[in-house]
Amino acid sequence: MPGSRVRRLRLALCISALLAAACTRASEGAEPSTTVDPSIPSPSGQSEASSTTLPLRGFDVAPNTLVWVHDVEPTSLHYDDPEHRLAVTSWIRRALLEGLYGVSGATEFYPELLAEEGQVVPEADGSVTINLKLREGLRWSNGDPLTSADVEYTWNIWREGCSLDPDGTIGDGSGCVYRAAGRAGWDLIRSLTVTSETEFSFSMASFYAGWRELFDEIYHPSFGGDAAEVNASLNEWRTADGTPLASSGPMIFGEWKHGFHLSLVRNDDYHGSVSPDARNRGVAAVDGVFIRFLPTVEEEIQAIESGQGQVIMTQPQLMLAERLKADKDFTVASAAGPIYEHWGFNLLNTHLSDPKVREAIAFAVDKTALVKQLYEPLFGPVLPEAGLGNTYWMTDQRVYEDHQIGYAGAQVEQAKVALEAAGYVLGDDGVYVHPDRGRLSLRIGTTGGNELRELQQEIFAKQMKPAGIEIVIDNVAGDEYFLAQPFNPDALLASVTLGDQGDAGLWDIAQFAWAGGPWPGANSENYLTGRSSNPYGFANPAFDTQAAACDAMLDNLQRAGCYNDLDRFLTTLEKGPDGLVVIPITQKPSFYGYDSSVLSGAGIASDADAAGPLANVVDFSFK
Repeated sequence: MPGSRVRRLRLALCISALLAAACTRASEGAEPSTTVDPSIPSPSGQSEASSTTLPLRGFDVAPNTLVWVHDVEPTSLHYDDPEHRLAVTSWIRRALLEGLYGVSGATEFYPELLAEEGQVVPEADGSVTINLKLREGLRWSNGDPLTSADVEYTWNIWREGCSLDPDGTIGDGSGCVYRAAGRAGWDLIRSLTVTSETEFSFSMASFYAGWRELFDEIYHPSFGGDAAEVNASLNEWRTADGTPLASSGPMIFGEWKHGFHLSLVRNDDYHGSVSPDARNRGVAAVDGVFIRFLPTVEEEIQAIESGQGQVIMTQPQLMLAERLKADKDFTVASAAGPIYEHWGFNLLNTHLSDPKVREAIAFAVDKTALVKQLYEPLFGPVLPEAGLGNTYWMTDQRVYEDHQIGYAGAQVEQAKVALEAAGYVLGDDGVYVHPDRGRLSLRIGTTGGNELRELQQEIFAKQMKPAGIEIVIDNVAGDEYFLAQPFNPDALLASVTLGDQGDAGLWDIAQFAWAGGPWPGANSENYLTGRSSNPYGFANPAFDTQAAACDAMLDNLQRAGCYNDLDRFLTTLEKGPDGLVVIPITQKPSFYGYDSSVLSGAGIASDADAAGPLANVVDFSFK
């Protein structure tokens, strides 16, 4: 089923009309800005102790309330709605609702509302039945027990109005009332059966390796009598009569003053966290969370420095290292997440079509130098110095393998050997020249204005020079870069048709990030033959076949090994001369930290929309 593997893995930067409906990450470029009343001055001066009420832009924050500052405000709290799919929205909802499975700081699934791991039972007709059991004692903030009936209600909302295929699945999603950016995995569910208050099962037409990501939030029947009412309720997180929606998480919705703040209050009926990262297994220690929407990083930094904000999680920028990381009262708690920065090659380029040229670049790149020069000053020793050598598994995941270890370090002589084997001769200006292809000069583009990425380009360009490779920086401001270069319709047409149509000359090397999660199978979508999400011009039938085979494997370890082998198509030449499509550089955490002068405990969060700064809000506590 085309596209069924894609759910969480998307561009870390929303790409206008091409991928906007499916983007699951907060943009690093042109995000919707918050509306700030210029008559209300920005905070200044040092705050009093944490037990004292703090004046914040004209509003008071109650004692024992955690203040999180952020530069992006949700446009709605309906995260599944493609018009409002921002990471900050998911981060807020993590404190309000729980799902069958959660995502740990190691980017792995763990049973959250479930008592134990689900049981996958293959059936004779190729379908699978997944048997599940809820934990005992689950309850909603309104006192209702959380039962299998709530799971069934959630499924009915997702399914309402959908045009069903003969096998009972929702097909392409036509007619569905519930607004959702994607229905991958949901589109394979044939039926859901409740057998007791804690036991239920669902049948899938075929196995879906990412099935644990389904039902990542369970809804309460009070959210609405039908899907249209649920859509409306989720926007402002209130029912039609103004009642805040019931919570299964550690917080309950408080109020939302658009343009200024959103507040949450503690759920005293919370059944407790079972996250492997959480130390507190009971109700939250703080009374609530006050989220301040400040439109600039400078205002966020000022709020932290003045004591009128205690937690920040935002896109990495050098000024954060220069200001906050140098503050003795500020603790950086960033963690490596599932976003990976990479150099992607346009295989239709006359130089880059030669595997020896791609290998020469891989030899010349020194990821360790980049990590130490650029990332370590910002995040500390969070990332492995060797960088990243895999596109499917990240360094903090147990099954990770570094497939680019053979290219480690600045191997300039090996790079030159590869180029000369490909027929290149070193020119008088120190740049290699090919008798047919000409001078080895390659353009690299990224999101202009992103200082971290621009410095990354400069470092790598300098690394290429001794190897006789000229790198010309060719950026386009903000997210416009994507539509101007790798995801330009003409560039994608060239990729799909392998140069027969479109324009293969719009870009040479692209530098950006892909965002993934605990199930890495969606990574394949970016490299499958003929897919519009594949900008590289990579087309390998063996890769396509193995990608489908990996996704169909029921055994977790067997499937993990299959994905590792699949990665060798992309990051090495072991599988053939069309390999080494990308050079993964490193994981890219968000800049996450807290004011340790007032907080004695802070929940460490993975950089993923399935987790975030409030995923372990139960662990935050004041001194």
